[in-house]
Amino acid sequence: MENTIRIIVGILFLFAGSIQATDVTNQDSTAYTVKVQGEGNLSISTHNIAANGTLYGLCGYTFCSFEIPGHKVNANRDGKLTIRNGKFVQ
Repeated sequence: MENTIRIIVGILFLFAGSIQATDVTNQDSTAYTVKVQGEGNLSISTHNIAANGTLYGLCGYTFCSFEIPGHKVNANRDGKLTIRNGKFVQ
């Protein structure tokens, strides 16, 4: 029983970091490609966000930069970003 509890706590601890990750909500009627760069140059990825769509968990690092054509912002891992009128709003 004690080992089962330790295993469950260990699994929860491993996934705790992935629970906090930046979400991006697009309030525009235009789809965008979002470029995400984690903590400097550690990781660069691109994600397509549909018009009026939401992407969850884009940045699991301490901070990331987010870029859409014409606009770039930085956000912490627990941040929430919104795209409105072609720009990020925090």
